[in-house]
Amino acid sequence: FNEALFCVLLRYKSIRGAGFQAAIPGPTFEALRTSLGVQCELFASPLNAYFPRYCSAFLDTDACFGSVGSFFSAAPTSGAFEVSPPLAL
Repeated sequence: FNEALFCVLLRYKSIRGAGFQAAIPGPTFEALRTSLGVQCELFASPLNAYFPRYCSAFLDTDACFGSVGSFFSAAPTSGAFEVSPPLAL
């Protein structure tokens, strides 16, 4: 766990990730879950994800924390998802 955490923190720090993650508040996520059945975020990171499953920029370091990979590689066919603006890398 410690090595995986170090890799995630170093990856996001290397792209100057401090404070660039815009996310909605927890109560809003919960309202989306209960009213619309949202269970996945499409632009998140291990540092700000609310749901256990999310899409992130770096599958290699983020997968062990719940990432299912890049939104741009995903192909959801059904469901409800939360979408915040993607990060500009």
